[in-house]
Amino acid sequence: MKKVLVLARTFGRYSHEPIVLLEKNGFVVERKEKIESQDLKNFEAIIVGVQKITRNMLENSSIKIIAKHGVGVDNIDLSAATELGIPVTVTPNANAVSVAELTVGLIFALARKLVESHKTLYEKRQFVSSIGIELSGKTLGVVGFGSIGREVSKRAICLGMRVLVYDPYVQEESLRQVGAEKVELEELLKQSDFVSLHVPLNESTRNLIDKRKISLMKKTAYLINTARAGVVDETALIDALKNGQIAGAALDVFEPEPLPSDSPLFDCPNLILTPHVGAHTFEAILRMNMMAAESIVDFFNGKIPKYVANNTVLEKLRQKGFKE
Repeated sequence: MKKVLVLARTFGRYSHEPIVLLEKNGFVVERKEKIESQDLKNFEAIIVGVQKITRNMLENSSIKIIAKHGVGVDNIDLSAATELGIPVTVTPNANAVSVAELTVGLIFALARKLVESHKTLYEKRQFVSSIGIELSGKTLGVVGFGSIGREVSKRAICLGMRVLVYDPYVQEESLRQVGAEKVELEELLKQSDFVSLHVPLNESTRNLIDKRKISLMKKTAYLINTARAGVVDETALIDALKNGQIAGAALDVFEPEPLPSDSPLFDCPNLILTPHVGAHTFEAILRMNMMAAESIVDFFNGKIPKYVANNTVLEKLRQKGFKE
């Protein structure tokens, strides 16, 4: 029987449906939270969350397919997988609504100081009023207009916000359909009251928001990152928060994860932290679970899986007789 290694922490946790799908198709499912290189030798497929999958691991494995439980593949050595003929599948759009809703929730929390107010009343038993700001009439800068950035923009426009978008790959017509405006990144940072990041982590986006870029933001502005930690220069952000260079920030992603208990981020009072829960809704998790499981089932049934991230491997699959 073929064996599937599950590393994604939420796969099959809240619904047995994806496990049943795999088992009905002849797979034995085994779960691990941490792996060493030798752990991949006895598995034909792997379902990955945030764990690093290196070239050495793949070269010393029997893995035929990698199913990413999500869309970011920066934790997987794509070039090594491609060289070895291993397709890496993703689950696009499965978590877009969930991440977008968390993003909007964080914007509300920053605007109305909800976390600070809760702590003052609940923990200190002090009935102290705070002054927030309305979102209506404010400007939201959305960096990256993929499925999540689009969903965030739609919700912000419904709240009466002006939405500016920086995405060099998106057509202006796509933005007009939503009601957003396309601008360059520096202009977005200068004009926005809230800046929300929705780009993948790669060489062009690593430290995209650095010290100089943060210096362009308004002192009254807030930064929200529910994308990838490496998109923001963490040291520069910490300095900006401590020095009052921006009004505050909200982060759902960190480097490394889990966030170490001695992280200097904990010394920033004007910061909201959530433990990478953007995609953690029952609906999004089930969609990601099923898409990952279906890609493995399709592959071993001789079908080219949907949503392969390393497209250059597809020709190798066709040569082996895989069907579309």
